[in-house]
Amino acid sequence: MRIALTKLEEKSEGIPELFQRYGHEAVIVSTMCAAEPSDIEPLLRLCDMISKGKIDILIFTSSLGVEKLFERTIPGKNIRIVSVGPKTAKKVEEFGLHSEVIEKFSSENFADHLGEITGKTIGIARAEVPNPQLTLSMESKGAVVVEAPAYRLEPAGNSIIGVLDNVDAVIFTSAKSFELSGFGQENAKKAKVIAIGDKTAAAMRKHGVSPDLVGNGTIEDCLLALA
Repeated sequence: MRIALTKLEEKSEGIPELFQRYGHEAVIVSTMCAAEPSDIEPLLRLCDMISKGKIDILIFTSSLGVEKLFERTIPGKNIRIVSVGPKTAKKVEEFGLHSEVIEKFSSENFADHLGEITGKTIGIARAEVPNPQLTLSMESKGAVVVEAPAYRLEPAGNSIIGVLDNVDAVIFTSAKSFELSGFGQENAKKAKVIAIGDKTAAAMRKHGVSPDLVGNGTIEDCLLALA
């Protein structure tokens, strides 16, 4: 299949090869691009806490978050690092560190995976898109959470509509990338429509688009579901 996906250009490394392993061709349409966070202070504060050994667990939800944080500071080997998905973990490894991999990105999954975190200080380097459910799930278990936007996502000015006649399926990789894609209910018959996870699916349904498939938060799971 020829499959379009709304992947950030800065996070597209290895995507063509991944699709080829499943016998597909990737058509990357970046509806967003990355920029510096609106307020750099939270990121500088998190970096300072990491350098002083005040963070017990560090969570990355994307490979770009790893890159942006590690440009400023590299944690010690004793810090526990948790990555969402294998691509994020691979980026951590490129800096000589190891991380645990959580395959399914959901607040409940994170809380269960982390185990006993009472009294622990947890740092999260993420896009400038708040996830209060994730924070609350960890705070409810007695942790102190320090969040920092490592980058901001803004419109890239690209619409996915132009490629729909030449693809068999579309994977939307986030709620925001869907909202900026130009895709509407009238386009849903042109290709199989896939949401990377539940939050993306909810945003799509809000705009009248029902996904044919919903993944567990990773592109690879979407490809497995297609198979």
